Amino acid sequence: MKKILMILLGVIMVFGCIGLTACGGSGDEQQTEATTEDVSEETAAPTMFWGGYGYMGDDPVEGAVYEYMVTTVAKENYDVDDDTISIPMVCIVDRVTNDDGTVDVTGDFQVYNYKVDGDTLMTQSGGDHPGKMHLIPDGEYYKVESFEPVADGGEFEASAKEIFGDKYDQFMKVYSDDTAKNDLRTEAIKNYVQATDLQVTQYQDEGWPAVEL
Repeated sequence: MKKILMILLGVIMVFGCIGLTACGGSGDEQQTEATTEDVSEETAAPTMFWGGYGYMGDDPVEGAVYEYMVTTVAKENYDVDDDTISIPMVCIVDRVTNDDGTVDVTGDFQVYNYKVDGDTLMTQSGGDHPGKMHLIPDGEYYKVESFEPVADGGEFEASAKEIFGDKYDQFMKVYSDDTAKNDLRTEAIKNYVQATDLQVTQYQDEGWPAVEL
């Protein structure tokens, strides 16, 4: 009987050691997962913040551009109210970080304004606003300090060449690629819908078929 008890005790001790080893590994994994989760939460904060402007990335410069298109360009150029949803399309052509920490961003920037009609975002207004934005540091983020848009009408070409410089040809390729811009526009709308949990399934420009999201 004593021999059987000794054998059982040995078995218990062996499994106890195995269990301790596994728990030790599990503890390390839990610590790693907790650390990863903490980092994910930190990086996710600006993503969800900019999601309300149609941007789900974590680049503070690009996020600031999306924000500016909604909070400034849309409000200054269109008749928007509290029920209007403004979502930009941002296509950056060039980005330069200056010695003083400021950033110059040139690109083709659009913003469209919508009203919800059932499960559809109906376009109310919007347009193209290519140009150059000058951003300054704002804590760990950035904000647009000034915006120089390309001139309209007969001054367009000269103005665009002055703003884009040696990137002018690249800009014109982007500016004339309606397919690529529409894809970016749809992506931004999807981002907005996901971030805000808006219950819509499509958007529609007047006189055009609806586009499914």
